[in-house]
Formats: sequence, structure tokens, C-alpha cells
Amino acid sequence: MATYSELVNKYTKRRKETLVDTVTAGLSYADNVAVSVGLMEDNGVIDALSAAAPFAVIAVTEQMRVILGRKTGKAGLNDAVQRMIKTGAAMGVGALAAAAAGPVAAVPAAMGTRALLSKYKSKSLLGLRVKERTERLRALTARRNSRPVTVDDRPALPVGVDYLEE
Repeated sequence: MATYSELVNKYTKRRKETLVDTVTAGLSYADNVAVSVGLMEDNGVIDALSAAAPFAVIAVTEQMRVILGRKTGKAGLNDAVQRMIKTGAAMGVGALAAAAAGPVAAVPAAMGTRALLSKYKSKSLLGLRVKERTERLRALTARRNSRPVTVDDRPALPVGVDYLEE
């Protein structure tokens, strides 16, 4: 079983991908803000690139982890899909916020949604891990209690193994 410090290090590393995904989802709306403020000219190419950028970043980072051997191909694919779903949801909320309150509202809405979804997933997975560990402890306790007991209240040993007499 991992120590507390090992778990902290493991989950601290996971927060980096949340930050990267949140920033890229927010940056996908930065061009709209720049156009509305007049810093940039409206251009269809920039819109297409900014919409695809978060998904490209996710695909590249997950593939690099697979190539470097930090993840299996299956785990990399699953993580990429989950990250892309969260980012797509955040971008959808950003689009709704942009339609309702203007492009300036899209950036915090997209970034906030992405961060909230990541936090919710983390808490739900923590609950699942605690539940599974509790069930495992109950199963181990039940198994220990169901062992046959010898006449002198010592646990039975496997066939061919005897207690040493004093």
C-alpha cells in the first residue's frame, strides 16, 4: 500500500494536466475576446485553430505519456477521451456564456466549468476508492473469521504444517 506522501505526489502530478486543459479551454475563447475588443481581425482560420487547440494538446500529451512508457495505450486512450469530454463540455458552456453575455464571459465560464468537472471527478473517484477499500477490508475480515479453528483455539495450518510444541 502506498504511503501518504507517495499518494500526495501522485495526485499532485495529476493536477498539472487539469491546469493545462483548463488554460487551453479558456484560450480557445481568447480570440473571440480579442476580436470583440478590436485587438485582432476576425478570421475563420484562427477560430478553427483555437477550437481544435485544446483537443490537440490533450492528444499530444496523452500520446507522449504512452510513448514514454508512463501509461499503457489503453489507459492513455481512456484518459484522453475523458479529458476531451470534459474540455468539450467546458467549451460548450463557454459558447453558451458567449451567446448570453458576450465573448468576455466565455473565458471564465469555460475555465470554471473545466475546473469544476475535474474537481467533481476527483471527489467521486476518492469516494469510490474508499468504498472499495472498505469492502476489501470487510472481505478480509470475513475470510479471517471463517477459518477453521483447532481444538486448542489456534488457527488451522495448511496440510503438512504443524505447530512447534514448547
